[in-house]
Amino acid sequence: MTTTTARPAIPHVGIPGLRLVRSEFRKIRTTNAWWLFGIASLVITGLTLWINLARAASDIAFARTAALAPKFPPGASPDQVAEAQAQFARAHDLHQVSINSAGSIFTSGQFFGLMLVMLLGILVITNEFQYQTATATFLTTPHRTRVVFGKLAAAIGLGFLFWLVSQAISLTAGLIFFNNVDLTNSLGEWAVQRAMLFNLAAYLLWAVFGFGLGTLIRSQIGSVVTGMIIYLVGYIGAIGVFILIRTYIIHRDGVLTAAVSMPSIATQVMISPDKLYEQSPPWWVGALVMIGWSVLAGLVGILLTRRRDIS
Repeated sequence: MTTTTARPAIPHVGIPGLRLVRSEFRKIRTTNAWWLFGIASLVITGLTLWINLARAASDIAFARTAALAPKFPPGASPDQVAEAQAQFARAHDLHQVSINSAGSIFTSGQFFGLMLVMLLGILVITNEFQYQTATATFLTTPHRTRVVFGKLAAAIGLGFLFWLVSQAISLTAGLIFFNNVDLTNSLGEWAVQRAMLFNLAAYLLWAVFGFGLGTLIRSQIGSVVTGMIIYLVGYIGAIGVFILIRTYIIHRDGVLTAAVSMPSIATQVMISPDKLYEQSPPWWVGALVMIGWSVLAGLVGILLTRRRDIS
């Protein structure tokens, strides 16, 4: 008579969720993506920071000049005169100019930085299908929900890391700049604080959006190209489309306000310390739109990954 001895259970060391997140970070580090994206983020932050500093210096110098009466073209209508006077007053309002300059400087690099974070979110999920490791991943951790949330947490962590580096560079350079021009850095102003806080939110939300997009389109090339089209063409092209609709079809300013429905435009609306354009809605509308897009993409991605067959 033989007896069988049950194999002792080997306890797992550490927290399962953290192990999965660390595993996802290791997968990113084993590819060239992380340092290529990192170098691109540093270059973009540096270039845009230099542009924003130069523009801020010009705007501040102009605001400090003696405010002469604005000149109007012959035959200008009362509305044109009022608009010109308002623009002239804004350009010579040193306090408002300093706030707008601080908001731009302290969020330098965010436009293309957000696109990079979105692409990283795509790579976190599509790398599994690109290198055909999805089957091994889900067999190793049969609780698919844990795997999905581990990948999502890794994407959000990458977004936070990219924001942190970009924010540290722009904040340091901005503080030095405002000290050199003998002007307050406006960090005590809510408009500037909001721009910086929602800049962080934008990095995290676009990472989630990229993750969701990567689950919808398994092809890495297809999802990357689609993401870039949504971000770049969705910003530049959408503005042109809404302007054409406003000019030739629906002659109402509400058409231009509705442009905030595009995720890339919504991001700029919520980050800008001042109104992005004359007809743009308040910043919180842009925040709600971007949160809605990211939550929708993330939920769809989680549900699809849990239910799809992995081969």
